[in-house]
Amino acid sequence: MEVRIIVETIFENGTTKRHRLGRLSRPFRRTQPEGFGLLLEDAKSILGQLQNVILLDQIEEIFEASRICPDCDGVRAIHDYRSRVLETFFGRFQVKAPRIRRCVCNTKSDVVLGGPLSPLAHFFSDRSTPELRHLQAEFGARHSFREAARMPKTFLPCAKQVNTSVRKRLGKVAKDIDDIQQTEPLGAAALEDASALTVFLDGAQIRCKPEYLKRHLDVVVGKIVGHNKCRRFGLVQQAVLSPASQLRQDLCALGWDHRQTVTVISDGEPALPKLVRDAVGGRVRHILDWWHISMRIQHVENAVKGLLQIRGFSGIPVLFKRPAETLRWYLWHGKALTATTSLQWLMVDCARLATDDRVATEAARRVQARCRDLYSYIASNMDNLIDYGQRYRSRGLPIYSSRAEGCVDDIGNTRMGKRRRMRWSPRGAHRWPLSVPPYSTVV
Repeated sequence: MEVRIIVETIFENGTTKRHRLGRLSRPFRRTQPEGFGLLLEDAKSILGQLQNVILLDQIEEIFEASRICPDCDGVRAIHDYRSRVLETFFGRFQVKAPRIRRCVCNTKSDVVLGGPLSPLAHFFSDRSTPELRHLQAEFGARHSFREAARMPKTFLPCAKQVNTSVRKRLGKVAKDIDDIQQTEPLGAAALEDASALTVFLDGAQIRCKPEYLKRHLDVVVGKIVGHNKCRRFGLVQQAVLSPASQLRQDLCALGWDHRQTVTVISDGEPALPKLVRDAVGGRVRHILDWWHISMRIQHVENAVKGLLQIRGFSGIPVLFKRPAETLRWYLWHGKALTATTSLQWLMVDCARLATDDRVATEAARRVQARCRDLYSYIASNMDNLIDYGQRYRSRGLPIYSSRAEGCVDDIGNTRMGKRRRMRWSPRGAHRWPLSVPPYSTVV
């Protein structure tokens, strides 16, 4: 069979124009399994021709409409034609862009001030379509710049892209979003009273450029959760003028005012709640993430279990087993002092354990090391421990920072970590999370 592709364009004035894009031949006697339907190369050719036809017809229609003077309804003269190259997602096309002379109806003399008008300059400011710029920024934010430049060519008839163009367009989008957030006034909805906000914070490390004399660059990511809405963010404190001011804008966008209490849930890093404290200009309620406590308790339990299973163990099992089993219960119900006392007794019993077995001695030292780690962690964050059971079960409030850790994967690892092997400057790393709309808009 043969397939003929014909495009018919109907303009607003009623005229019609027909274009023959070509034909496809599919003889059934010679058709192979890979020849059924529309092939990728055929689709690329058809999409390129269709884009060219639509683009030329649109330029023609815009040109005819632009020749009419809006003041006197007279027909303005053509100044000249200039060749322009337009970048689209379906190909790169060279068109003749007409320029129109200005009308003399608004002047008292025959001298017209100003140069000729270009109708296409309004639609193609940088000679590329907004769709192409948007998709390049989207691909550039989620993949390496070279991969983002290569991917569209695989499936679409777009022209060969350069990785530097993807990088520049992504940087321009990020800069525009950053400028909008710093200059855009808050609306009335942002000033209304709302329920208390909870900020989940976590840190991530990405590879830094060699010229900054650092191996890793710290990135702060998090999520602000309010009543039926949330907001994700990511920032590099070395690259932004005022990290507190930027975080304050995110809080105000979710309805925060100075009378509300902000709750921060993090893993105990002191710099993370300090960032929120500087943003709100006062005290915040900091809660230590339960998951990090639970993992350290698990390490103590595993070390004690390994000690009790050794054949050379000569102590009383209940003196070691009982404290390890009650640590989680004490901390879950907010009894931090009782938990630290149990840890101290457990370390004393390990030190008093008399044995000639080298394996048992090493296991006892391992238990002591795990207990000291948990004891130091609790002592450093004593003011941030709460009754987790009452908060989680009775009131249904969050006690984990897993929402922020999920943002680390979305904002940090998807683009900057894992196997991508990319290095970043502080300014570039700061702008990247803000360049993707889901990370900077209310969802």
